[in-house]
Amino acid sequence: PRLGFALGVGALLLSRRELDGHAAAEAALENANASLRDADRRKDEFLASLAHELRTPLAAMRSALDLLAAAEASADGKTPERRALARAVLGRQLEHLTRLVDDLLDLSRVASSRVVLRKAAVTLAEVVEAALETTRPAIEARRHALAVRLPDEEVLVEADPVRLAQVVANLLTNAAKFAPPGGRIEVAVAADEAEAVVRVTDDGIGLAPDDLERVFGLFEQGTDRPEEVDGLGVGLALSRRLAQLHGGSLVASSAGPGRGSTFTLRLPRATAPARPA
Repeated sequence: PRLGFALGVGALLLSRRELDGHAAAEAALENANASLRDADRRKDEFLASLAHELRTPLAAMRSALDLLAAAEASADGKTPERRALARAVLGRQLEHLTRLVDDLLDLSRVASSRVVLRKAAVTLAEVVEAALETTRPAIEARRHALAVRLPDEEVLVEADPVRLAQVVANLLTNAAKFAPPGGRIEVAVAADEAEAVVRVTDDGIGLAPDDLERVFGLFEQGTDRPEEVDGLGVGLALSRRLAQLHGGSLVASSAGPGRGSTFTLRLPRATAPARPA
């Protein structure tokens, strides 16, 4: 009887383990399926955004070509003006398309670890100025008030100046998009003995708590993103990865929807002398 009882208990324990194993396997399978569904959803959203982003400049370029054709067909006093307008439109839209393709290529290089950083000791003031050169037209187009706060001391970081300026430019572009027309954008640089910090703050639509990390995901957008705001959702993902490649970090903070956002870039300070201007 004792042997039979022991065998029965053993069989029950084995059955319980089998059931637990099946439950764990089913839970893992469900999690994997949920991840696949989420990836598929984000892929569909990305393709829809990409189609929209490409269609807008392509339509403008088609209109510019039609304008050139009309100028050639009717040679009158307005022909030079039409040609100049068409060339300006083509130039702007070509730059837009190039920027889209560059972002996608950069993201591909980062994902496959093929980005080569050409590091040197550079000042953050120099990096911020390079980023402002790129983004000032977008900031001025929406009449934002821009404040730049730099420390009295020279803050050096060991970085690829082009890539680091790209990170700050992405943050400024993001602020220009989501701050209201006539809003305020601030770039502040600070440092302690070990770390340098760049903060980009705006008074725009802000971020919900769940979005503080989600906006750094590939092809992700904030939940309160206005319909008129364009973009593929790659800029912040690329910026965070580039910050990490520099040994730093990039995080977002916000008091909530409608209360603005701050993106904080942290980098190790450099001790090497600055390279010649």
